[in-house]
Amino acid sequence: MSFGRSSLVTMSVLAFLALGSAACSSTASPGPKAKSQAQSATQSPKTNGSGSSATVKVASNATFGDILVNASGMALYTYAPDRGHGGMSTCTGGCLQAWPALTVPAGSVPTGGTGVTGTLAAVKQANGTYQVTYDGSPLYTFVQDSTPGQVTGNGVAGFSIAKSSSGSPAAASTSSTTPAGSNDNGY
Repeated sequence: MSFGRSSLVTMSVLAFLALGSAACSSTASPGPKAKSQAQSATQSPKTNGSGSSATVKVASNATFGDILVNASGMALYTYAPDRGHGGMSTCTGGCLQAWPALTVPAGSVPTGGTGVTGTLAAVKQANGTYQVTYDGSPLYTFVQDSTPGQVTGNGVAGFSIAKSSSGSPAAASTSSTTPAGSNDNGY
């Protein structure tokens, strides 16, 4: 039996998503909504001269409106189990392989481009890295997003696109670097 290239690519993506979902949560799985939102959407960074080297920028996305992106224009995500942990990430091990943390070097302050209205901070995680948070929620990218404009991770395994509005899914605001704490999500 012969498979076409698109069938092999689709099978590879589905296998990777299954592994990423299992690594992040044993109970979360992408539903029909996540599958329909996993399509690429047009995204254009909103920056001015000073925002070009910003850690976090705002981009327009046809599906989600104004979303947060990293300096390279890749979509940023938040993870629901992180809420209420004071900026500490509960995504470790295999989860971090599929959802790399947005980090800055020790002593650096993350900066926001035009349109970034929430509070950015760098929170020292248990592994010693300084993860960027937005209104208290740690930020991540997704390895399946290979080009700016892709938002394939929304709704997968508890991850959601980070929105630039004050209605971000964060629970608490963090404005300074905090010490590492314990990771109690079983990873």
